[in-house]
Amino acid sequence: MGVKVVKSNIINLVLKRMAEGYKEQLPHYEKMLELAHKQTDILGKEDVDTEELLEVINDRQSLIENLESMNEGIVQLKLEIRSTLDIEQFNISSIKERLSGMGVDALSIALAELASVLAEIKEVDDKNEKRMGFILQDTREKLNGIKNVKKADKAYQTVPVANGGIFVDYTK
Repeated sequence: MGVKVVKSNIINLVLKRMAEGYKEQLPHYEKMLELAHKQTDILGKEDVDTEELLEVINDRQSLIENLESMNEGIVQLKLEIRSTLDIEQFNISSIKERLSGMGVDALSIALAELASVLAEIKEVDDKNEKRMGFILQDTREKLNGIKNVKKADKAYQTVPVANGGIFVDYTK
């Protein structure tokens, strides 16, 4: 076997392992999508339950932290693959230009699955962000209305009359 074939086989094994790593992450992203839909449900209610909303946001943050720790090993592998294949960015099209094989195919499938879920998460998050903007604007308007009513009440209050006050005429 030539050096190029051995090198190609090793890189394909590494890419296959990366694909497995991404597949392990997929349930976490699917859970994040589920939480994004739950957030949509919460924001769709007349009275938004902020406690429940914060709980969903905290759950998503925990998932993000788990995913970041899962990605730590993959990041190093990406750098090594970029260096070995002499590619500027780690993406499947650049890899396919330089290499083919089972690892490339497995990685391509895994990345496509992740991209699909991530696109769906982004779509739901964009809608949720808009909804939250409307809710915040509505809340601001209500607060301004309350402030204006308080100012008006204060402006039209009569000056309290002093009961039992004494007038002393010092001119006499």
